[in-house]
Amino acid sequence: MATENWWVKEAEKRIAIMRNIKLAIVFVVLNILDAALTVAALSKGGVCELNPIMRGLLVQPGWVFWTTKISLALVFALALLIFSNKYPRPIHRIFLALVGVMAGICLFNLVGLL
Repeated sequence: MATENWWVKEAEKRIAIMRNIKLAIVFVVLNILDAALTVAALSKGGVCELNPIMRGLLVQPGWVFWTTKISLALVFALALLIFSNKYPRPIHRIFLALVGVMAGICLFNLVGLL
C-alpha cells in the first residue's frame, strides 16, 4: 500500500514537472515574439520601449539586444525549472503568471503595430 502511494505521488510530480517544462517553452517563445514585435513596432515609429534596460540595449547593435533578451528568458526559465523539481505547484503558478504577462505584452506590442 505504501509503495502504491509513493508511485502515485511520483507520477503526479513528473506530470507537474512536464507541465512546467511546456510552460517554460511557451514563456521563452513569447519572449522571442515580444522582441520581434518590439523591433517591428519601433521601426514603424510612434512607440517606445517601456523597459529602460531593454531601451538601452536597443541602441546597441541588433545582436546585443536579441542575445540579451533570449538569454535572460532562457536563464530565468531554467532557474525556475530547477526549483520546480522540489516545488512543482508553486513554480507552475509562477509560470502561468509569467506566460499571462508575456501574452499581454505581446498583444500590447501587436496593437502598437496596427
